[in-house]
Amino acid sequence: MDSNQRKPKVTVYPASNSESNGKTTLLCLARDMFPDLVKISWKIEDANGGRMEVSKAETEQLEQREEGQTTSMIIIDKEKTYRNKYVCSVEHEWGAQQFDIPKVSNKPTEDTPPTCPFRNDTQEPLTLQFTEDSFQSTCSLNLASVVYTVMIVKSMVYCCGLSLLLHHRILGRGRST
Repeated sequence: MDSNQRKPKVTVYPASNSESNGKTTLLCLARDMFPDLVKISWKIEDANGGRMEVSKAETEQLEQREEGQTTSMIIIDKEKTYRNKYVCSVEHEWGAQQFDIPKVSNKPTEDTPPTCPFRNDTQEPLTLQFTEDSFQSTCSLNLASVVYTVMIVKSMVYCCGLSLLLHHRILGRGRST
């Protein structure tokens, strides 16, 4: 193992408040590692303790890579968070680590306090607060979405323009013969 390697610091966030469509988001953040390449995958733990990969067909999975950090989130049906235990698996040159996402044991009521994220080295709850890092991560994720949308629109406009030029060129040849 290279002496410059640094183990990723991983923070997992429990199920977010349910969206209007009955979905919820689980988030896993790996940061401050060297080299900065990690593979994040999601698993479900069954009643016997066995773990299997989360089906891509049942979830939406998004991943964002920045210098020094990788964020992965999955969007799942809210009801599944009550029945299943989810695990964030982080693979790095330093080794593989797995982090349990706190399971929602029963449906929350309005009196239920919000759950807090857990730190990988202590498994003690962190105080839930907006930090500059979380704000930047949120802004970066939103910015990435906007950039991808703009790139898709730009490609569509380019293709339409190119098609129009080819069409006019073909029409121009037809008249001269």
